[in-house]
Amino acid sequence: MQTLEDFSAELKEDVRIDDLNLRDKQMMLPAIKHKWIARTMDFKRQRNMLIRKKKETKEHVLKALETNGIPNGIPKASLNQKIESSDKIQKINESIEDVELLIEYLEKVEQVFKSMSFDFSTLQKLTASELG
Repeated sequence: MQTLEDFSAELKEDVRIDDLNLRDKQMMLPAIKHKWIARTMDFKRQRNMLIRKKKETKEHVLKALETNGIPNGIPKASLNQKIESSDKIQKINESIEDVELLIEYLEKVEQVFKSMSFDFSTLQKLTASELG
């Protein structure tokens, strides 16, 4: 899985603008936006799969306990808490947290590219005024 550092390095390249590449970056902006939005959606899909996996794992463990006989007197809330604190569920929770952090980052990246359209317009006006 790509990391925040990987995305940050790639983003630096995508937003780097100079006099030579201004027009190219402007023309590529829709494709670059699409790339980052697609990544956001991929991670949202991954988060949903992890949430489903967590739910299925909890149901499987609960069913196994019911099949093997739950000791009398254990409240269902305590049982759910015990399942929630299991290593497998904790690993899934950590994965969900990692993916949610990446989603948050990617959503902010999308905002950067939304504002770049206006930035390009401003840069073109500045360049034109310097030349004129």
